[in-house]
Amino acid sequence: MKRQEVASFYKDLSSYAGKTVTVCGWARSIRDSKALGFIDLNDGSCHKSVQVVFERSNISNYDEIAKLNVGSAVVVRGTVVLTPEMKQPFEIKAIEVTVE
Repeated sequence: MKRQEVASFYKDLSSYAGKTVTVCGWARSIRDSKALGFIDLNDGSCHKSVQVVFERSNISNYDEIAKLNVGSAVVVRGTVVLTPEMKQPFEIKAIEVTVE
């Protein structure tokens, strides 16, 4: 598994747009609704974090992920989606989330 550091996205975001990446880190916050969840993920490579979006229809362990505590370590594989109209410049749409 080759992982990307969060800092690398902020240095050269255009080269990651639309690509599948793997990030590892800990959850600063986790929120969910019935079908959609969000993880604010930090890996320590910079002060900024990345928002991970996970959907019940795409993630087989959705309920397990949604119940995690702050500080839980996870590995996320997903696609980088540019979101210039939002408060963050990009997010990662999760394909797979694994609890460490």
